[in-house]
Amino acid sequence: MTARTRTRNVVELAELRAILQERTRRKAVQRAVEVIARLVPSSSVTLFSVNPRGHAHFEAWVGLEGGVVRAAERSFNRNGLPPNLLEVIRTKREFVVEDLRTYAEWRTPAPAAGSWAGFPILLHGRVIAILNVQTRRQRITPDVVAAIRPVVDTVGLLILRYEEARELVARNQEIGILYAMATAGAEQLDDQTLRERMGQILGRIAHARGYEHAFVFIYDPHQEALVLQAGRGQGSEQAGMTLSVQEGKGIVVRAYSSCRPVLVRDTQRSRVFVTAPWPVGSELAMPLVVGGHCVGVLDVESRKPQAFTRLDIGVLRPFASGLALLIDNQQKTHLLHDQAMRDPLTGFFNRRMMDQVVPREIERACRYHRDLSLVMLDIDEFKAINDHEGHEAGDHVLRVFSQCIRQVVRASDFVYRYGGDEFLILLPETSSAEAREMLARLNATGFPELTTSLGRVTFSAGIASYALDAGAEDLVKVADDRLYQSKRLGKGHITIR
Repeated sequence: MTARTRTRNVVELAELRAILQERTRRKAVQRAVEVIARLVPSSSVTLFSVNPRGHAHFEAWVGLEGGVVRAAERSFNRNGLPPNLLEVIRTKREFVVEDLRTYAEWRTPAPAAGSWAGFPILLHGRVIAILNVQTRRQRITPDVVAAIRPVVDTVGLLILRYEEARELVARNQEIGILYAMATAGAEQLDDQTLRERMGQILGRIAHARGYEHAFVFIYDPHQEALVLQAGRGQGSEQAGMTLSVQEGKGIVVRAYSSCRPVLVRDTQRSRVFVTAPWPVGSELAMPLVVGGHCVGVLDVESRKPQAFTRLDIGVLRPFASGLALLIDNQQKTHLLHDQAMRDPLTGFFNRRMMDQVVPREIERACRYHRDLSLVMLDIDEFKAINDHEGHEAGDHVLRVFSQCIRQVVRASDFVYRYGGDEFLILLPETSSAEAREMLARLNATGFPELTTSLGRVTFSAGIASYALDAGAEDLVKVADDRLYQSKRLGKGHITIR
């Protein structure tokens, strides 16, 4: 071994050590390309990363001006990678062109005696970066490749170290997001809190994955539409926006109806895409499926075309599953809570709910000096209907009567099934006279047309109000006593005082 060879090997080892000791990835790869440039005189050396979407980003270079490098980067991302680089990605092996004049697919004019070599850097079997060496006079022979390879291997290990650290951070972020979904799903949240939690979760997903816009739509069977519940990015302020499932238009609706992800890489070329109020170049909609049932859609958007690939489907799948479980758990919790508080036959609140709400509303009327009325009513001779026509007929009368009550009460009113055929209606900020008008509207509905073998069905009622009965300790009892006064007077009577 000659002295010159020994010296060169010592220098190489020292420089490899210096590469590994750099504190940042950027400085390390820049030092690596500078080392290779010294090993191969009259050369330009570049290193660029390749993301899963095939987009290139130059991280370090020697022998070229920055403007030339950025122009090449824009060309690669606009027109695609040239054949020599695609060959490196396809084979996952180094690719050498000793004489560029013999390589017909070289994009730019070849130097008179130029060579090129590309070295892949892999992570989990995928090419994540390529180191390029191009000479103007010297040929890149097997000996030159052998001299370059230790530096390539070193910078490859360094990049892998940084990428694995980045993946660890990303995995911890993913675990944190899934944990947030699980803890939210285990709580009983009201609608506003649920929207806030989902908005926070979407923000974390968008931040972790670099998404511009992220939305969650939940299916509402009453509207037969997907309702925007929460979002991050442009359009997030439009909570409550609906997308009709019946019309079948749009990427989000397509994902819901098919229960499959819908990926649109370029919205300008898509027949499914429906124009949004904000610029959208690409979109990915993930159905939120639990137990074979779709409860909503997770939608991510970007202003840029080609922003998403099928790899994003795999990335978003655990988030979509977590959101689906969160929504399903909340819906089931609300359903169970609602069932516990409602009468199954009429759908009105039960006595348990009445005991919670009525004292609260009376206290509120007292605090703000507002009137409030309670109406107790029942169906006349209901026991006789059950005795003569059977309980099935009695249940039918109760259901029809309940439907008529729904037609005349307001969204702010509360209706309770007090007993067998007795109902209590709580009317906030309503006088006794206004309560009587409500009963008149009830009497004018289709309910009086309901007849049995005993004749036309009627009802009797008693009214108590906070203003007129301010001294009463129990307004419910006052309304109930007045109902019985009405019953003693005969069918269809209403007693106020």
